[in-house]
Amino acid sequence: MSRLEDNFVIPFERSFDAHYGLEYVSPTQGRVVIRADHLGVDGTVVSGVYAAMAESIASTGTAVEVLPQGLFPSGLSNSTHVVGDAREGVLEATARCRARGALEWLWDVEIGLAGGERTAFATVAIAVRPMRGKKGV
Repeated sequence: MSRLEDNFVIPFERSFDAHYGLEYVSPTQGRVVIRADHLGVDGTVVSGVYAAMAESIASTGTAVEVLPQGLFPSGLSNSTHVVGDAREGVLEATARCRARGALEWLWDVEIGLAGGERTAFATVAIAVRPMRGKKGV
C-alpha cells in the first residue's frame, strides 16, 4: 500500500496547512501553535484557522480510507462555530466520523486549547468520488 503523501498533488511543505502550521498527530488529530498571524484585531484566533484545521483533518481522515480504494475526498461543506477565545498556546483538533455514505462522509470536529475547553466546533462534509485519471488530493 502506498503512503498517503504519495497521492498528494503538491508536497505537504508547500501546502496551505504547512503555511499556517498544522501538525498532524494522526490523520484525524492535528495541532497548531498559535502565532501572531493567527490573531484578529481583537487579539483572538480568527475563525479561518479553526475552519482550516477542521477541513484538513476531516479530509485527511477520509483520504486514508478511500484513496486505497481508488476514490478521492473533496471538501463539500464546512460549518465551523467559534464559541470561545484563544490568544496563545496550542490549538488541538480531533475529528470523529459521524457517517460514511457512498458519496459523502460527515465529520464532527472539536478544537480547543491543549488541556482546556473547546473553543470551536465544526461539522464537515467530505465528498467521495472515483479518481478517473486524477493523480490524487
